[in-house]
Amino acid sequence: MKNLNNIFCLVMMCFFLCPGCKQITKSVDETFHPNDSLVRKYNKENRIGPDGEYTGTTKTSTTTTLQQQQEKTVVINGDTISTPELQQKAKEMFHDIELLKQKQGPVNSKEIQKRVNQFLKDMKLPQTGVKNIDAEKPAIKARKGILSTEELESAEEKLRKLPQYHNKEIVVYESVHFYEDGSINLSLQHPENPKYVDAYQYKNGSWSGPKPVLARNIERRTFPLSKMNFAAAQKVIQIYNEKVAEIEGAKPITTAYISIWDNGMRWFPGTINGTRERFDIQFNNDGTLKNFRQE
Repeated sequence: MKNLNNIFCLVMMCFFLCPGCKQITKSVDETFHPNDSLVRKYNKENRIGPDGEYTGTTKTSTTTTLQQQQEKTVVINGDTISTPELQQKAKEMFHDIELLKQKQGPVNSKEIQKRVNQFLKDMKLPQTGVKNIDAEKPAIKARKGILSTEELESAEEKLRKLPQYHNKEIVVYESVHFYEDGSINLSLQHPENPKYVDAYQYKNGSWSGPKPVLARNIERRTFPLSKMNFAAAQKVIQIYNEKVAEIEGAKPITTAYISIWDNGMRWFPGTINGTRERFDIQFNNDGTLKNFRQE
């Protein structure tokens, strides 16, 4: 147990060796500090009493020589480890950390963390509080925003060229949504049966196949594609956000959509809410500003 206490003292030297690497010293402290819950858990699992005495059947090996009497072994995670070996590995680790600190330029905290991880792995010690820096970080999806003006024009042109609508008028049902992931969702009146409606999605440069939709009030909720301009979505978002910048507490938008009713269309969002004021905003079909007033 005396050797284990020496190890704890050696590890505490990391606070002085790496004053600029708080994450590393925290990781080492969490792994070895005798007052940590990890040590208490280890003592409980290996039946070590509060004064360092063995209360179970943990294996030890002693011989008649003084040196061999000091070379006790402990069992950690089912593996037998020599305490002098543990102490020697700790010394080597701190020596390597000191060499890393002496390199020119800022301290490479990743290299130091990697050296600590290697020590824990070699000694088969629990890595509580130590992050695996080699693990791949999950990809973070950035907001792409709706398609550019050119991409919106291309999406509209591809929609007009769908083979099932060759030489036929394309009629949009209910709404057209332009999402910030670059996709477009809409529904079209069936090319053969005007009582039917199919949903389509534009994603990654192409339109999906039709999917049946349970539609209602088709006569009042349709509008010809020929009177729409998908690229106008960019104008709507730009104008809307310019007005937002003038209103306290208002938030900008990254999406827009068209709503169809009574054979007409309207761009949304149609209101801007600030912390003190609320405004109504309307756009022409081509995306230009039609009306802007405080409610």
